[in-house]
Amino acid sequence: MFCTLFSYPKPKHVPNGVSVHYLKPQFLREVEETEGLNENSTIREIEDLKWAKHGVIRSKGASKVCPRDETTIGAAYSDCLEEDDDVGPATFMLSYTWNYRICDIIDTLVAHCESNKDMDQKRTYVWICCLCNNQHRVYEDKQNGDNVPFDEFHENFRTTVASIGHVVAMIFPWDNPEYLTRVWCVFEAYTATTEPGCTLTIAMPPKERQAMMSAVGDISNLLKVLSATMIQNAEASMPEDLEKILKLVEVKIGYTKLNNSVNKLIRRWVMDTFVAEFEKMNGSKGMKNNHDGHNQDDLQDEK
Repeated sequence: MFCTLFSYPKPKHVPNGVSVHYLKPQFLREVEETEGLNENSTIREIEDLKWAKHGVIRSKGASKVCPRDETTIGAAYSDCLEEDDDVGPATFMLSYTWNYRICDIIDTLVAHCESNKDMDQKRTYVWICCLCNNQHRVYEDKQNGDNVPFDEFHENFRTTVASIGHVVAMIFPWDNPEYLTRVWCVFEAYTATTEPGCTLTIAMPPKERQAMMSAVGDISNLLKVLSATMIQNAEASMPEDLEKILKLVEVKIGYTKLNNSVNKLIRRWVMDTFVAEFEKMNGSKGMKNNHDGHNQDDLQDEK
């Protein structure tokens, strides 16, 4: 299920992403062929950066020279792909957590393509951090205790979001969304709504959509569950990430302002989604805002 909430012009430079077409048959096959893993494995289980032993992701580029620095051995998974059907300029960034199962991620991405008839799965490229960041360097930095300077950290993150220009926030399970408890996820969603050149789309796996629709009788509780963001209580796998993001939020935005903005966004998405579904059931075209997003005046109200 998808709902585009904000939209701006897209910048010219876009980093590479992995195609939805590649993820479903090929990447999933590599996971299932690995001992102890299957479609229900989480990204963290597929590539556990606590250990030196390579998982599915680091194994892909273990012997390849990184094309980004052209000197070190060990490349990002996406840098190992060459065919146009497999890799290309990112259509959107997926905002998610490493605790999500690979089957749920793929189901969500496939549903996105199927709900947008002009999106060819072979030409819809997803920038997903586990595959598009060089996990060899991430692991090495953790082992060496290297910390990126705060200003550089923020600028690199902001530039990535802005250059891709579209963030798909994968929020589920609907009744207890882990997404809203992870500091990176909340911050990515907020950044996408406030960074010029970005569009934010909210999504969840098809089965979660059906489960959420069945809760229509208790809409007040549903809205409460899906709009209880408190970034100051959020968590992160890396303590330094939590510290950096919370510092930025406190100085630049303020906890209350960010929480209110994200919660209002979620409430709007829930209501638009229900109205669109009911209108679809009644044979009407659905809400225009559910597809076209809101204008910049709407965004200013959110800030």
